[in-house]
Amino acid sequence: MRGSTTDARIAEIESGLWIAFATLGATSTGGATAMVVLYAVAVAVAWRSGSARLTKEIAGFALVGLLFAIVANSGVSWLHEYDAAVIAMGYGIAGVVMVGVIAVTTASIQPKRQPAVFAKMRTVGPTGPDPVTMSKLKQMETRLHEATAAAEAAQAEAQTVKEQLEARTTFFAQTSHELRTPLNAIVGFADMMRNAVFGPLSDRYQEYATLIHEGGQNLTLIVDDVLDLARLEAGRYEIYADIQSLTDLAAEAVHFMRDEATRKGIDLELTGPDDVEAFADSKAVRQIALNLISNALKFTPAGGRVEVAALDAPGGALLAVSDTGVGISPEELTRLSRAFEQGDAGKRQKGAGLGLSVVRAFAELHGGRLDIESRQGGGSTIAVFFPAEKAGS
Repeated sequence: MRGSTTDARIAEIESGLWIAFATLGATSTGGATAMVVLYAVAVAVAWRSGSARLTKEIAGFALVGLLFAIVANSGVSWLHEYDAAVIAMGYGIAGVVMVGVIAVTTASIQPKRQPAVFAKMRTVGPTGPDPVTMSKLKQMETRLHEATAAAEAAQAEAQTVKEQLEARTTFFAQTSHELRTPLNAIVGFADMMRNAVFGPLSDRYQEYATLIHEGGQNLTLIVDDVLDLARLEAGRYEIYADIQSLTDLAAEAVHFMRDEATRKGIDLELTGPDDVEAFADSKAVRQIALNLISNALKFTPAGGRVEVAALDAPGGALLAVSDTGVGISPEELTRLSRAFEQGDAGKRQKGAGLGLSVVRAFAELHGGRLDIESRQGGGSTIAVFFPAEKAGS
């Protein structure tokens, strides 16, 4: 009942119960001495409530009850003991009835509980809401508006970036398509000239045809890199992984880049086991191999060597390209895999700086990784790890 009525009402009910129990107990057991203690408890409860009126009423009520209890147990001649007991029990029952009346009255007049917000409003002074509370509410409202505005701005910016990225991807796709058609013609006719399909050429024209063919191949590789990178950044590049012969794909890339290596005076060789398989996308692997070989040939001086190897590795397979080139400093290793980034040696060479960024993106798309080992002046080894089918599925 606490929390739903006043302390005074609770004291009345508690005191009345103590009196009723004391009276009934004295009547039924005959222990008037023990009942005095219970009457004293009833008076103490009333006294504790702090109400002088309630204390006096309970004390008087307890005194009358005590007298009835004494008379009921004294065995006086002018009052039959059964009559005295009936009187005392009636008095005790009256005490119980009084307690019930107080409780019922309290429940009937008890005010309805109001929501906490209205309870708080009652604590507000007569002049209006608490200024400190209102200031905090205004600050919270301002912060909420600012957070909402920031979220909307971020969403709008993200949408703008997404649209720009999609527009760039579409542009690169269209541009790549437009470039591939003439490039295919250039590379094809240059190859026919090199092979003297329609008759022999002089040595100088043969050299020109070789340069045209090599330049067309390099430009085709760059166009493919640009398109692939745009699709990767837009999340629109899908790989179709299956069991592939990593050795065969590496051999195709070596054959494709053989002429460029020969012209530069670099020994390009395929090493490693005869047949290593990987769970990968064949087109992506081919692009990875071409980029790694092209990168190695770019930084290897004449008389150097580039080795391409497909190797079995714990949990998957490796495609590794090693060279005897200028090497890469530790400072340059941290930025070489980012798009359009080049090392100091790369800045002196022709290229867009897309190779390793595309390779890393393809490796991560397979669930693999790109590893670079190099020391300046001592050559480099760049390897891509392809997880086994279970790891990639």
